[in-house]
Amino acid sequence: MTRVIVLGPGPDTAGGIGVMMGHLARTESDHSSFEFVESGGAPGPRARRLCAFGRAMLACWAPVPDGTVYHVNLASKGSTWRKLVLTGLLRVRRRPYVLHLHGGGYAEFLKNLNKVMTVAVRSMFRSASSVVVLGELWRQFVSEELGVSAQKLHIISNAVPGPAALPNPSSTPTVLFSGKVTRAKGIVELLQAWGSLPDHIRTRLVLAGDLHDPDGCITRLLETTPDVTTTGWLDGERLKKELAHASILVLASHMENLPLSLLDGMAWGLAPVVTDVGSVSDVITDGDSGWIVPVGAPRELANAMEILLADTPRRVAVAQAARARWQEQYDIVHYRSRLEDVYRQARTG
Repeated sequence: MTRVIVLGPGPDTAGGIGVMMGHLARTESDHSSFEFVESGGAPGPRARRLCAFGRAMLACWAPVPDGTVYHVNLASKGSTWRKLVLTGLLRVRRRPYVLHLHGGGYAEFLKNLNKVMTVAVRSMFRSASSVVVLGELWRQFVSEELGVSAQKLHIISNAVPGPAALPNPSSTPTVLFSGKVTRAKGIVELLQAWGSLPDHIRTRLVLAGDLHDPDGCITRLLETTPDVTTTGWLDGERLKKELAHASILVLASHMENLPLSLLDGMAWGLAPVVTDVGSVSDVITDGDSGWIVPVGAPRELANAMEILLADTPRRVAVAQAARARWQEQYDIVHYRSRLEDVYRQARTG
């Protein structure tokens, strides 16, 4: 059995990778065991984060059984600075590590680094035993911009659990957004698009997530846009209730890697309307298992929602195709075995 030490956000902590690690922690296997070590990036007092980082450093340096593999979750900014230190310790100790790149803004982050830091980041990637990315776009980026060899690169998409059977659809379709309610998630364009729909087409839009609105623009739009419900942050069980009552999942993000909210919507049999960001086009076939619209295009977003709201057979067909795609490729039951193949390569490589 391979012992895996996972460095990064703990299971079920805030953010997509924390949710993803929670899903992973609840899987079972006879071939691997996981130890999750928070690396200091979780929200909280500075002293607590520094203590967590110290414990992560100790986990990299202290004695471990032969064959232990480190799984290093990586995003941009602070995550990268912490992981440069941790992987540096692993390299000194000659321990294999797998980098798991999940930050949607990594290309922009790398472009803005100075030469010294760029060299350091490239060295971290090239010294990894393996690098896991979420789609073809990111495989090309890591290969071309960071110089990682093809033999080390693995595409393993995010995955989520889903219900064994779908709930009965509501007679009045609800549109659901799940995530932080921010400009970066395209909420301004979404509210503009929603408000432009004809009154006889527009039903109910649910924004499920924390509001982050420093300039007040979203708040002002919420005050003037009809038929919108905001829930604030939802835990897993309450989010499931919203998914069970929704018919359409909309995500108008400006930047993503592979959003878990999209996969959740597919798992629950919702028809997705999403922007063409990150690895979305690897998951969705436009017009078949979802609707892909350009970033920052409220008119196209409104058109897609209007078609799906007005045409029930088409909406149902898209939702069924999305659910089938999730069952085939993005169900959490397949996820752990794919990672275990990477760990085996890291141990023997």
